[in-house]
Amino acid sequence: MHHLRLAVRMLGKQPGFTVIAVLTLALGVGANTAIFSVVNAVLLRPLPFPDPDQLVALSSYDDRVGFTGDVDSVSYPNFADWRDQNRVFSHVAVYGNNSLTLTDGQEASHVQSISVSADLFPLLSVQPQLGRIFTAKEDEPGTRVAILSHALWQRRFGSDPSILHRTVTLNGFPYQVIGVMPPGFEFPIQPEPIEIWTTVAGFREKQAGSQAMTEERGNNFLFAFARMKPGVRVERAQANLDLIAGSLAKQYSDSNAHSFVKVVPLLHAWVGHFRPALLMILASAGCVLLVACVNVANLLLARSIGRQKEIGIRSALGAQRSDIIRQLLTESLLLGLVGGLVGLLIAVWGVESLVRLLPANLPRASEISPDGRVLAFTIIISLVVGCLSGLMPAWRASHPNLAASLNESGRGSSESGRGLRLRGFLVVVEIVFALALLSGAGLLAQSFLRLREVKPGFDAHNVMTARVDVPDKNYGKPAEAAEFYRKLLERVSMLPGVTAASAAWWLPLSGNEITFDVQDPQHPMPEAQRPVSQMNAVAPDYFQVLHIPLVKGRTFTVRDDINAPRVMVVNETFARQFFPGQDPIGKRLIPSGSVEPGDPPLREIIGVVGDAKAMTLMAKAKPQMYIPHQQFAVQRMSLLVRTQNDPRGILPALRNSVAEVDEDVPLFRPRPLEEFVASSVAQPRFNALLVGLFSAVALLLSVAGIFGVMSYSVSQRTQEIGIRLALGAQRSDVLRLIVGQGMRLVVLGVGTGLLVTFGLTRLLQDLLYGISATDLSTLSMVSLLLALVAFLACWLPARRASAIDPMVALREG
Repeated sequence: MHHLRLAVRMLGKQPGFTVIAVLTLALGVGANTAIFSVVNAVLLRPLPFPDPDQLVALSSYDDRVGFTGDVDSVSYPNFADWRDQNRVFSHVAVYGNNSLTLTDGQEASHVQSISVSADLFPLLSVQPQLGRIFTAKEDEPGTRVAILSHALWQRRFGSDPSILHRTVTLNGFPYQVIGVMPPGFEFPIQPEPIEIWTTVAGFREKQAGSQAMTEERGNNFLFAFARMKPGVRVERAQANLDLIAGSLAKQYSDSNAHSFVKVVPLLHAWVGHFRPALLMILASAGCVLLVACVNVANLLLARSIGRQKEIGIRSALGAQRSDIIRQLLTESLLLGLVGGLVGLLIAVWGVESLVRLLPANLPRASEISPDGRVLAFTIIISLVVGCLSGLMPAWRASHPNLAASLNESGRGSSESGRGLRLRGFLVVVEIVFALALLSGAGLLAQSFLRLREVKPGFDAHNVMTARVDVPDKNYGKPAEAAEFYRKLLERVSMLPGVTAASAAWWLPLSGNEITFDVQDPQHPMPEAQRPVSQMNAVAPDYFQVLHIPLVKGRTFTVRDDINAPRVMVVNETFARQFFPGQDPIGKRLIPSGSVEPGDPPLREIIGVVGDAKAMTLMAKAKPQMYIPHQQFAVQRMSLLVRTQNDPRGILPALRNSVAEVDEDVPLFRPRPLEEFVASSVAQPRFNALLVGLFSAVALLLSVAGIFGVMSYSVSQRTQEIGIRLALGAQRSDVLRLIVGQGMRLVVLGVGTGLLVTFGLTRLLQDLLYGISATDLSTLSMVSLLLALVAFLACWLPARRASAIDPMVALREG
């Protein structure tokens, strides 16, 4: 407490120094706390289920390609075999994406929903707030039961406790409500929370005379999860499933010859895609913190030189070195804690702004907020930076030159050599960190700019999209769904301001894709060895709406209906890979999927169109085939409407058009197509923006450090400079001398920083597009920028030194 009281008094005597040191540390601590709040919520905070470490995702993958890191879907037969044959899981469950329309006397509305197997809720060890969970019998075909989310129960049913056993209408069918989940429950955790859970019974029903989706071993459309038994680790679970997958590959060689399974911790399965970027940004914030530490250490070194006489007197009066070090460390720790407190306030404000910049698809973004772990992190790094900043100055100050420090005329000249060299070393360290950050920011910015220049293969300007899902009961037959969309597009096309309208099963750059195996009837092969292509069912004018160029042949017309010969259009990548050096027009293939009874039909290629990016702008174009919706009439489609002006203005008319065809079909998720393009670059933009901001702060702190060292050097050499000028030295000579001294530090720092940067930037390669992590032009430009700014920081003190009056300098000396 004695040292603390003395530290408060000493820092209070120099408010300017204290404010600068506190703000410097606050910038570093605040940046790290804000980013750690995101990392904590997304990557570190346990999933909100009992014993979350026992939860894993089960992903199928092709052993010829290997596991890519992204959790992929599985088929129901494979899931059933994993569930029945494993010895490591207490529960295994699956869910499949579903789309439901709720009609219960009010306006029809779309609800987020999934269909789950009965084991899901026991797997998660959760119970409803009201009612019960699903039973195994309710997975059987013909059963229709539902569990509501707490939010939907409140919003749509006014928290009515009598909701249990009430019948609600979903997609035209009656479902009995058997439970309401507790507040805050989410599964899966995603940007748009699930509102209704139903069973997989619907997937197990036969459709239009064909087998049920759950009977197709090659149909991967479900996501599998499991809870490991107590004491079982991921490695043991993986070994057990490898044996099962190997057995299934032999037993079902046609579909499973190359199909294997990967066990992934559930948290990693949901957020692992964002881990590299978030950790990179946290490391960048850490560099800013280190630069701040070095800067404050430089300030404390300069301050300790001014306190040599005080420290000398204390030593002469019997103070031990440990007492001096403890006192000086107490002052630096106090600076760290105060800086941490201010940084925490900055972080609380910054997190709100940071959340608005985050990519929309970042999981658990709603959970980002300071908590006990964030507070503990802030306290720990505040103590660490306080200690790091003060340790070297305290050690240097604890070796006073008693003769010089107690001499009234002593000016601390003994410190001017070693002290300035030490401070110069710290400046070099700052430059190294600043250059590493600037290089990373430059590479990420270049990557982002190049990504923005990528042509998506379609024109998203003035195109509005919206989802439509017709209910099973009224549109269960493909012909009925096809007729609904034909009528709807006919009305939409005649709306004022609409230049073209179409629809598609899935939208480009929406993050979704559907793939089918492709069979060449002239060269048949087992299912597991067939090539794969993306497939999309589209209405006429799809290519005209998106301005996708026709390369060869023709596109679809209204005559390509269910009564016409089966046809398809392919993209250029498909044509090159499937028919290298050949004309694909007229070729016949069999895509594996079909909505018609019986085997999938043979389809003739009638046209080739340009490549359009499907998943992301960064991904290379894949083979893609388009099938007329009239011949593949799925129930869920996305409208695409090109307008003359702002596409948002067409929304009321779109809703009216849908209601005119069927008032029980809602229009949902309206979104301009340009937003899909923007979302595809949201993560790279976020990376470049954050690292760029941190590098700017590091550059500012580094320049301040250089300026401080040079200014102090000039103040210490005032008499020497005066003598030089008195003996005939030109002011340009003095300017060159001081600038040269500073630029030697800069050159050393840039040279060392380039060596460090060449090693560190390689870690960014997976986050870059169209540019190497060691791009010489970018690294050269960044180095030049840093050198120019550093030169300015050296030139200003040098200019002041060259303006010294020799007589005044000699008189002061």
